[in-house]
Amino acid sequence: MSSGERRADAAGPNIRPYFFLSYARTPKRDPGDKENPDRWVHKLYKDLCNAILQMTDVQPAEAGFMDMENKLGAEWSPELMTAIKNCRVFVPLYSRRYFESDNCGREWFAFARREVIHQARPGERVDAIVPALWTRLDRDRIPAVAQTLQYARPEMGERYCADGFYGLIKLRNYRDDYQKAVLRLAERIIELGDKSVARADYDVQRMERKDFESLQSAFGPTSARRTTDGKLRISVLAHDTFTLPPGRERDYYGDTPHSWSPYQPGYPQPVAEYALDLAKKCLDCDPIIEAFEAEWSNDNPTVPPGICLVDAWVAMSDAHHERLRQLNELAVPWLSVVVPWNGDDEGFRAQGELLRAKLEEHLGKKLSSVPRRCRMAADGIPTIQDLGFVLPEMAMIMLKRYHRDAPAPVDAGPVLPRPRLRQADPSEPGGSG
Repeated sequence: MSSGERRADAAGPNIRPYFFLSYARTPKRDPGDKENPDRWVHKLYKDLCNAILQMTDVQPAEAGFMDMENKLGAEWSPELMTAIKNCRVFVPLYSRRYFESDNCGREWFAFARREVIHQARPGERVDAIVPALWTRLDRDRIPAVAQTLQYARPEMGERYCADGFYGLIKLRNYRDDYQKAVLRLAERIIELGDKSVARADYDVQRMERKDFESLQSAFGPTSARRTTDGKLRISVLAHDTFTLPPGRERDYYGDTPHSWSPYQPGYPQPVAEYALDLAKKCLDCDPIIEAFEAEWSNDNPTVPPGICLVDAWVAMSDAHHERLRQLNELAVPWLSVVVPWNGDDEGFRAQGELLRAKLEEHLGKKLSSVPRRCRMAADGIPTIQDLGFVLPEMAMIMLKRYHRDAPAPVDAGPVLPRPRLRQADPSEPGGSG
């Protein structure tokens, strides 16, 4: 590959490539072999870029991005980090090797989290992950986080849906099928890319290399589903508009605690829904939202792994003190708390010291037990972007703790068949003759 090709694929800070091609590196069978084992992926990338250049008015550097220099296990390059921040559409190439790659899982996680943050804003929700099938793949080998997206699109052709791009690109007889699939994929990328081009990306611009290298994998060897059964409970302990203490603004609340949206007005999405989206789209787990259960106790081995989103203002209300006490006394290590604390909320600015004192009084044990890497969750999370960093890491810690420390279910013994009445056989003892 020439240096000119490398420069053409480099992503500058003001360039928004139409797509980011995410693929698993193929190791060389012979380290001395000079032939690139990923040359067919490079061909697909170039063909997609050429199609996009034909159908749009963008410059060559804006057509797409593919990391052509990083080797297996290498650090994240500045160009790759810039591209994952700025690209309009994320195109993962599905293969068995892809879902075993930790770096691919991190790339997915970084883009998916960026999209979840965007979608918490007002306006149209655009799902900008467009999978492509690289090799034939059984559905049960695809993590749940990736199964929800359509990767075998009928308009791309039956042969593509059966064999993927690699099956088409290797055989001359399928050249027409390959070109059709490339064209349809490029059209889909342009369709979604044009909708997302206007979105500002300041949400993730402050991310540095250390932030990327600490990302979770969305489906790799350390995914939640491979360490537990993937269940995660997201509970809410918050006010609604009927229980607010005097002087608290109503704008942040709705008819139920699940309507609580602490990062208004910029991000009106309820924080529970935001947390659910983060878990569903960034981690291979099975999250649900529910109210905090007052009947949970340390003697109950069925307390699930989870995170409780706590509205700091409940500490100001006598009606919530009993629930806070119950949560505080719940010593299971796989249930932790997260306190959203909007730095732009005038109420927090005016009564911040009192709120912190009340939280410490009623929830001190639980706050002090928050994992060290997630201390912001106890101190108060000032922005929804910070919540996007802290909550997924907290979720993984809780799931792993549950897998490691939760008591095994009590063995109820063998299941005995229910007795059934029947007429006795005369030959059996006690039978009537």
